Amino acid sequence: MSRVKTFPITRLVSTNLTGEQGNSLELANNLELANSHERANSLELTEKPEREQSSVGRLAIDDTIASEEPLEIWLKHPLKQGGNASLLLTTMRSPGDDVALVTGWLHSSGLLANSADIQSVTHTGSERIKGNEANQILVTLHPQSDFDITSGQSQSGSHIEYVNSGCGVCGQRSIDVLLDKIPQRDMPNNASLLNNEVLSLANALRQQQTAFAATGGSHGAGLFALPESADLNAPQTGANRLIDVREDIGRHNALDKLIGANLPMLLVENTPEKTKEYGVVISSRISFDLVQKAAMANIGMILAMGAPSTLAIELAKECDICLVGFISQKRINVYTCDHRIV
Repeated sequence: MSRVKTFPITRLVSTNLTGEQGNSLELANNLELANSHERANSLELTEKPEREQSSVGRLAIDDTIASEEPLEIWLKHPLKQGGNASLLLTTMRSPGDDVALVTGWLHSSGLLANSADIQSVTHTGSERIKGNEANQILVTLHPQSDFDITSGQSQSGSHIEYVNSGCGVCGQRSIDVLLDKIPQRDMPNNASLLNNEVLSLANALRQQQTAFAATGGSHGAGLFALPESADLNAPQTGANRLIDVREDIGRHNALDKLIGANLPMLLVENTPEKTKEYGVVISSRISFDLVQKAAMANIGMILAMGAPSTLAIELAKECDICLVGFISQKRINVYTCDHRIV
């Protein structure tokens, strides 16, 4: 399963008519730029003066597109419902890291207390949707798990049918129930970062987003360890701090993949009894559900390229999470726990 696919497209490239020779040269340059996602994404749209005429160059190319496919998540408890599997939901995602995605989603949703509740996660395959295989995944729970296999179902008993790749809390019966499951920390999050380390982490994330570099159409989430104290004399680069990076067409999925892949470490080390703290850097804006997912994994800092919502800020403040947004060379906005960015 590939996170990217190639499709034939027609790319339109505008050029000013400044003479036949100049026009041909500019068109050739623009078409060359258009062949690169990195450079094409950086082109700014500008309004042309009225006195200038314009022409459009048409170029038939094979473009690289971010993949999006459905994934059915099935649950089975060996000692319940006769050992039969139940369909929990169908979600849209970028193929790859499916085990991490499912593990992270189950934990973030509060359906599983810890990764020990899961005995195995395996692909069972499917031929039903345009010939794509491995679009079904079976989560077999540990026999000693007290997980209620019907807790992921609606009150009518029917399963949650569909969750799109941009949905973070879809299928949840109650936001209050979701919030009640966030672990309470007895000790405050105190680890801090230097302001230039924040920018370095954002740059390091972008450099490791291979799917985004190829398509311009995926989000990324990176996990990093926070120092016990910010050392002004020995700042670390983002590349040295980043532990893991995951990508998906949906920002919620990218974070679930990251949490699921590192869940044992996060739950064991990032607790009030431990001094180790972790943060995440995310390529997108920050909504309420992303903060909720981070809080469920005891993550104490969120760095984002985009803007947070009002509810995201309020929840971050309540959970003692340092929330940073609009990261760029010109500015960094610190919305909560500003003493932790020095």
